[in-house]
Amino acid sequence: MKYLKLYDSFIKLIKEGVEGKKFILLSGPSASGKTYLARQKGVVNWYENTNADEVLIGTDNFMGPKCIEPLSKLCLENGLPELAKFKEDGIWVMETYKDFFKNWQESASDAEKMKYEEIKNAVGFSKEKTTSPETGNVDGRVCGMAWTAFLLKSKVIIFDDISTSIKNYYPDTTDILIFTPLDWYVKNITSRNNSPDASKHIDVNNEYTAFYQYCNWFQATDKPDLDNKVYTSENVEKMLSDAGHKNPKEILNLLGVTGELENGFYLTTKPGVKPNKIINSRDKSTGRAKDASSLSF
Repeated sequence: MKYLKLYDSFIKLIKEGVEGKKFILLSGPSASGKTYLARQKGVVNWYENTNADEVLIGTDNFMGPKCIEPLSKLCLENGLPELAKFKEDGIWVMETYKDFFKNWQESASDAEKMKYEEIKNAVGFSKEKTTSPETGNVDGRVCGMAWTAFLLKSKVIIFDDISTSIKNYYPDTTDILIFTPLDWYVKNITSRNNSPDASKHIDVNNEYTAFYQYCNWFQATDKPDLDNKVYTSENVEKMLSDAGHKNPKEILNLLGVTGELENGFYLTTKPGVKPNKIINSRDKSTGRAKDASSLSF
């Protein structure tokens, strides 16, 4: 009977954490306009207003102190008062902070301990869940997104990530790929790197950023697909070089620009990239990627 009650409590908690919530993922490479588009639609960052009906949660939210106080607030609202005192990276990894975890175990009520264990079992944390299907890279911040989404009472939760791994936590998430035409993408990267705000700068030669991320999602094709823009290896090489890339041919190779495609190619999604919808973040729709005006939550 005891275990049956615990199971019933566990199932109830899972339902409370996801029932009635709509999960949406804005996927695609960084600097493609995911956050900008969400903000244009009036969506606020979750840490700005934890009571908003629609919130945006991005992996970048978990790289500094801005999320600590909002997380503390969510812990209090979810019956975790002692856990709310945790002032480090995130409650989902607090067991690695041995001193705090020991103090928490000594001071937390039995009800709080049970609530924490139930959340941990419901949401979980594992390398497999945070591993990107696109690159194979592990990013623990995805678990931060999952825990935060579980604790929030918001009806619409929009994730912003360069991976689709959040779907390992919430499989029913609607995946909307944000496609930025390559010429616009290069312009956006250049604009950011010319900004006086150094936090916006992107190292275009770092294999985990910018153009390399772009190649995780898109590749060259001989027919119009996402849009009807045609590129040549010559003009792309110049664009990339002007943007500061030291080896433009490497990016062309990653895009699969070989043979006849060097004289003219379009862009399509890579095999395995199968979002529910594709949005063109810059141009009017001339292909499979639809106008940004059609984006709705």
